Amino acid sequence: MDTIVRANQLADPNRIRAGQTLDLSRPTGPVAIAQSAAAAPVAGPVRGEAAKRLLVAAAGEQGLNPSFVLAVSLWESGYNQGRVSSAGAVGLMQVLPKTAEWAGPGLLGRRADINDPADNARLGAALLRYYLDQFQDPKLALAAYYQGPAATRAKGVFPSSRQYVDGIWSLRNSLQAST
Repeated sequence: MDTIVRANQLADPNRIRAGQTLDLSRPTGPVAIAQSAAAAPVAGPVRGEAAKRLLVAAAGEQGLNPSFVLAVSLWESGYNQGRVSSAGAVGLMQVLPKTAEWAGPGLLGRRADINDPADNARLGAALLRYYLDQFQDPKLALAAYYQGPAATRAKGVFPSSRQYVDGIWSLRNSLQAST
């Protein structure tokens, strides 16, 4: 957070205007390397094959089919930890900071740093495991991941969520067939 505040010269980090553009890239140079090393266990941008390894490991930790976790990440971020959605979802698994606040302690037993690729992968996989356990149906788990568990419990898969759910399920099947 301090890095973002400094990089964007924010006078008040608690006040960001709608439409304001923020630089979220990692700083460079010796000071930035020291800050980055202290703040993030995995240095540098993580995407592609390195991201896939983290995602497969996270799937294994949660007892999930790796193709399922990979499909969610491919759809959500293109296996790119640097991706931040317009809604503020972060990283490989596009986890919202608000979700991480409860899900880190609740599912991982500790605070999760969604800016760290390994934590992002672990938390996303833990959320999928949690929703699978709740709904006993992978498509409903995907709906809960996207639209929230309360909405999924009340209404099932929203029509506006159908493309998301079916798209990821199709990716999962393709990835599964290619392994």
